[in-house]
Amino acid sequence: MKEASSAANPSPSSSLAQPLTLGATIAALGVVYGDIGTSPLYAFRECIRYGMHAGASPMQVITPALSMIIWSLIAIVTIKYVIFLMEANDEGEGGIMTLVSLASKEVNSEETKSLTHRKPRSGFILLGVFGTALLFGDGVITPAISVLSALEGIKEVGAHATNTADLNVFLRTLSDPKFTHYFIPTAAVAILFGIFYLQKRGSGKVGMYFGPITLIWFIAIATTGVWSIIQHHEHIPALLSTFNPLTAISFFLEHPGLGMIILGAVFLAVTGAEALYADMGHFGQKPIRAGWYFIVFPALILNYLGQGAWALSSEAKLLQGEFNPFFNMAPGWTQIPLTVIATLAAIIASQALISGAFSTTMQAIQLNFLPRMRIERTSDKEYGQIYVPIVNWLLMIGTIYLVLQYRSSENLVSAYGIAVSLTMFATTILFGQYIRRKLNIPVFAGFILVAPLLLLEFFFVLGNLPKIFEAGWLPLAAGFLLYYLMSVWNKGRIAMRNKLIETGTGDDFAIFLDSVEDRFCAGKLSRVKGTAIYLAGTSNAVPMALAHNLKHNRVLHDHIIIVTLTIDEDRAYVSRDERVTFTTRGSKFCSVSNQEDFPLVLRVVGKFGFREQQDIFPVLEAAYQELGIKPNPLEVTYFLSRETIVRDTSKNFSLNIVQEKLFEVLNRNALSATAYFNLPPGRVVELGMQVEL
Repeated sequence: MKEASSAANPSPSSSLAQPLTLGATIAALGVVYGDIGTSPLYAFRECIRYGMHAGASPMQVITPALSMIIWSLIAIVTIKYVIFLMEANDEGEGGIMTLVSLASKEVNSEETKSLTHRKPRSGFILLGVFGTALLFGDGVITPAISVLSALEGIKEVGAHATNTADLNVFLRTLSDPKFTHYFIPTAAVAILFGIFYLQKRGSGKVGMYFGPITLIWFIAIATTGVWSIIQHHEHIPALLSTFNPLTAISFFLEHPGLGMIILGAVFLAVTGAEALYADMGHFGQKPIRAGWYFIVFPALILNYLGQGAWALSSEAKLLQGEFNPFFNMAPGWTQIPLTVIATLAAIIASQALISGAFSTTMQAIQLNFLPRMRIERTSDKEYGQIYVPIVNWLLMIGTIYLVLQYRSSENLVSAYGIAVSLTMFATTILFGQYIRRKLNIPVFAGFILVAPLLLLEFFFVLGNLPKIFEAGWLPLAAGFLLYYLMSVWNKGRIAMRNKLIETGTGDDFAIFLDSVEDRFCAGKLSRVKGTAIYLAGTSNAVPMALAHNLKHNRVLHDHIIIVTLTIDEDRAYVSRDERVTFTTRGSKFCSVSNQEDFPLVLRVVGKFGFREQQDIFPVLEAAYQELGIKPNPLEVTYFLSRETIVRDTSKNFSLNIVQEKLFEVLNRNALSATAYFNLPPGRVVELGMQVEL
């Protein structure tokens, strides 16, 4: 066996080596901090509302809620994600699936990494898949609640009408409840539809503006926070007390039930923390950390303190029930520009989430947890810019439905948080396992190290549980449904693979070639001109299409190239010098005139990391170079197999009847290999086979 390099999907350079620059830090703001950066629009407001709904006075909950928010940002975002979790990376890549591979990397040998040997690490893999599925469930809510809460600034415009008569009438009309009741949801739907509709064009052209716009947003929220603190400076001692963790702890000890309820709203302030870890590979540790320490964290703290200062001075307004501290604390002349910049920040946060959903979907497909779907590249220059149509439209339908159903961020917030809190809890468990393996310490010791975080996140889960009985069941149900689909698909693929091995078409490639040699030398197989490309599931498998072609058509092409595209579950990216390996076979075949200098069979294995998009054509180019040929595209034929699932009633089967039917539907509707790998349809031959499960 010998190796060759290929340019297939060049992986980006490790983010660990990326330098800290102002440009990189600003660029990271739009993608990484869009979600958590828009949390001030609704998080503190909901803390007060939750407390009031539980029977507490607003003045009773303001400083404890602020203290909980501040220390949640410190404990969850700063300590867990920025300081510790970002150290758990694979060549600079982060995310929950990366953490799965790191947590279980040393469990298995190379042999046990295959699709059929996952038992030793299946628990960690399923935990990661579960967390990923829940993120999708809550991900539908993020664009809806961000855009709605930003547009709700319109309600405050009329309260600051100017003395200009015409403008005064316009502003009061704009903020009239009868008008905003219909206008805000309608505008939100229009904006969201536009975001999703434009996904197919990619975000490359406007993406360069995301960072600067988000920087303006953080400057704006910090400035309004400072302005409010100055305006209500008499409350500065109370605000300073929120930096003492005893303010939150003592409130919890005195009012445990009320504290737990408020904690469900406090969690809204940290729901975007997963993005710090997931997007680490795009920008690197240093720019993301610098952005948090010097821009995002100070801006968030100042804004929340400003909202607290306004709230402490506005008891009457709070008791009326119609309040929005984020917009209420800002000067009157800033209401319209603040609403505009808030809407732009919400759009950027939505775009970041959608792009993340596309990337996560591709990873799930690569790891055999989702069937093949159409994936389109939207940029030839920028790595990772992809578009997944079915995911895009499902997210759009779900997001627009939520806007039309709940109509305001206040109503929608009851569905937000429970799924993300479970995902964060799962992430901490995986991190504990990673620490255990990294330090080579006992299981209990590894989890003792993360016990404080697990305890805090357990309280967050408890605080979010009541949301299940309102609207929280929606993202939870969506997450569990997606998890079930992913687990059934993975289980079905394993069952199908085992069945192919059992029936003799999945393995024993060397024995198969020996039999082909005998038939060829006996004159039972004919030689035809051209190049035949066969796709095989594993590097030692006999392609079903090849076996069926020889059985029914009895022909061999001048050049036979068997291609296997594999995913390294333990690495995000594979280097170029490891991309392609070759195995040649043909020297023992009977000599055929003018063909004896060419290997009859070339086996090519293209290896990709789980974050890379599989691209077959650079792998084929490497194969052509190895053979020393430049085939005419019109003489290249791609032979593919198409499996039809048939129930085997004669024995026990790994899938129950419901799972089998579901797997059959998923398999039937999966994107064909022709479309997934962008093969020329006119040069593809599909050969069918029934597989009994």
